Amino acid sequence: MKKTKIIFLILIATVVTSFFILKTVKKNVETIINLTTEEKIADYEYLCDILNKSYPFWMEVEADGIDIEEVFDYYRETIHKSNTDIEFMKEIKSFLKEFQGYGHLSVLDGYQYQYYVNTINSSRGTLTESSRRWIDTSFAALFNPTSIKTYSMLDQSRLGFRSKKGLKDKYNKEITNEDVGEQLPSKDDNNLSFEIIEDGKIAYIKINTFEWSNIEKDRQMLIDFYKEVANYQHLIIDIQGNTGGSDSYWEDLIVAPNIEKPLYFDRYYLINNNNFISPYLEARFDKSQIHSIETLPKFENLSNEVLDYFDHYIVQESRVKPMGEILFNGDIWVLIDESNYSSAENFLIFTKNTEFATLVGKPTGGDGGVDPILFSLPNSGLIIRFSMLYGLNNDGTGNEARGTLPDIEVSENNDALTESLLHIK
Repeated sequence: MKKTKIIFLILIATVVTSFFILKTVKKNVETIINLTTEEKIADYEYLCDILNKSYPFWMEVEADGIDIEEVFDYYRETIHKSNTDIEFMKEIKSFLKEFQGYGHLSVLDGYQYQYYVNTINSSRGTLTESSRRWIDTSFAALFNPTSIKTYSMLDQSRLGFRSKKGLKDKYNKEITNEDVGEQLPSKDDNNLSFEIIEDGKIAYIKINTFEWSNIEKDRQMLIDFYKEVANYQHLIIDIQGNTGGSDSYWEDLIVAPNIEKPLYFDRYYLINNNNFISPYLEARFDKSQIHSIETLPKFENLSNEVLDYFDHYIVQESRVKPMGEILFNGDIWVLIDESNYSSAENFLIFTKNTEFATLVGKPTGGDGGVDPILFSLPNSGLIIRFSMLYGLNNDGTGNEARGTLPDIEVSENNDALTESLLHIK
């Protein structure tokens, strides 16, 4: 009996010792920049201050029934209790996720960080001067020394926050655009599919993403198909499931080849112009485009609550010029759904306001506007992103919350393609 008791006590001691050893090893692996509790809290308070003053989508968050102050208080405590740098980063991610991703609000992990860096480096040579100025300002956080050091210590092979310490050799490498494409939208060999639905009358194109890296690959295939079906009566462009990418994709590859004169309209954005936001505004817009909220034209469905929240608005002309000779002469139908977002949303806003095509499907996901801004937290170098502009639909509703409404909404038990064919026939 005594011998059994001794063995049992030895086993307990071994388990406890192993637990503490593993805990110590984990802490050593996940502590990569040696943040103190005070530095973590300082970063958190810095983030909260910027969000309180500059994040434009709190009304949408509150409309979802989220108690903002309660969330702020809860994560202040969890961050205070975080033991390692990686735990801190995961808490920041969870904190931002509480607000449902309105306006792209999120923190970049190592995977997403390298994706941004690769995309900017590969596209810089093709950008206009104004685009370069915007990139250099809005994405400057990527290249500050603190962020470079922090992200160099994170696993960049997979989504999520992981330390490079102890990482297997096959993962511990610099990531390429092709690697990123495994989990994030990037170059896609199957981005396009084509179909003749009715010979001589109805043609169909499916476009999965407007990702920048697909532009040159897809350009000639699209142009050739437009020419092939130039005399058809109808062209259906299906972007259901397309979450965006680059505005240049739809401007250069969808609209410009199929118009005979410029199409344009004025877009309105609301904003709080403060010391934090001002440099981003100046990099993107001329002073003549920025106005005091008191002079905003009246919109049918723009509430006083929204007007009271912002102090300035921006008017930006969205314009696309013809590529040259129009390639497709018939009617264009665009199939849409709730997953359309970001630059896909920009395409649909443009289409809705210029009547470039007929939209068929379901209300979209919203957030059409300019690229989200990036900024870094001073101690950790973590990079946060969100859209700085509150975009308005043409009736004054917020585009982030309402999205774009189709011209023809799918009826019960129908899909968007079937619905469009019913109207065509």
